[in-house]
Amino acid sequence: MAEKFGPIYEAMMKKNVVAYDTGDVDGAAEMYDDHGVVVDKKENKSYFGLEQIKQMIDGFIKMGKVEFKTSRKDFHDVGDGRFFVDADFETTFVESGVVMKGNFHQLFHKKGDQYKCVYEVYSMQ
Repeated sequence: MAEKFGPIYEAMMKKNVVAYDTGDVDGAAEMYDDHGVVVDKKENKSYFGLEQIKQMIDGFIKMGKVEFKTSRKDFHDVGDGRFFVDADFETTFVESGVVMKGNFHQLFHKKGDQYKCVYEVYSMQ
């Protein structure tokens, strides 16, 4: 499934990282559906809808510039214009050098001509 969804996903992530790096909350939130849900498993916190997701993103942006990479990504076609991503990631905070590792799951659905994330769950170690 990586050959089908990988390029779509990578284009979204590239745009997302640029938005984070430039402090563009709206740009970083573009990949999420208006009614998307994000769950932080470690903190036992959930964000419902685009406005709450934007608040979450703003908090991450305020932590400083980061380098983000995924060490593993598995794509699954779940039918009807949807795909699921299961990935491990590593985030390095540039100023402090602090490294945070974790994993995430994301479910995307096609809305018009774009894919939007409707559900994301992540956990950082």
